[in-house]
Amino acid sequence: MAQIESVGLDDGALVSIRRGRAIEQIVRLGKNEVSAVILHPDGSFDDLGVSYNLLTNGGRDLLAAGMGNPTGKDGALTASSSTSATPSGGGLTTDQYKGWRVFCPVTGLTTAPVYGNIGSNSTTVLTVDGWWVGTSDTMTGTTPASTNGYHIQPSCEARFMGLTTDSGAASASDTALASEITTNGGSRAKATYAHTGGTATFTLANTYSITGTLTAIHKMGLFTAANTTAAGIMVFETVLNQDATVGNGDSLAVTWTGTISG
Repeated sequence: MAQIESVGLDDGALVSIRRGRAIEQIVRLGKNEVSAVILHPDGSFDDLGVSYNLLTNGGRDLLAAGMGNPTGKDGALTASSSTSATPSGGGLTTDQYKGWRVFCPVTGLTTAPVYGNIGSNSTTVLTVDGWWVGTSDTMTGTTPASTNGYHIQPSCEARFMGLTTDSGAASASDTALASEITTNGGSRAKATYAHTGGTATFTLANTYSITGTLTAIHKMGLFTAANTTAAGIMVFETVLNQDATVGNGDSLAVTWTGTISG
């Protein structure tokens, strides 16, 4: 059986796929760039330059799980809500599925299932950020019935972008952005994905429409879940090249460029 090993580097990670003692394949994730620009209402702008991200320990674990495809979990629910799902029988280990996804049918065999990004789990309940519809890529899915089936599997997707004015350094051991911004247009947001087939890079970009003063935005993180209630895993953390101070009417455009090579 092949083994997946993720080794952290300052600018990304090396993921090696082994069979016994032989390395079959190595995939490098990084160097990954983050650029930020402040756009002012009068048409002027401040280019804050480019910085490089840090892959967190939680991100390494999630990438290894996603690429290694460990055993998921299937069964039936005993309860559900707009932000939770309760698998029958309990028996979960706290946060063992944090950062993974739970898929549930809504009704019948011809209706597409919905999924929730698991932000955390107790020994009995999965907390999700909501219910997503894959065809529209929106969190507008119908809450599954409390007795529906479910399937849990790992996901490498980390497309939700958060900001903070916390002045601390980035660290691989960080699990969240301290004092993550939730006001004045700087709340966590779903980034827009872009990729050209056959190339080694892809981008996640978001433009924040600022509605109040935010002083010295210092760090950005990429998360597996859409909100701070179901926080999920912070996979990447970045100290911006320059702190961003913005006011009402400004826009802050942040672009993360990921690099994948073999």
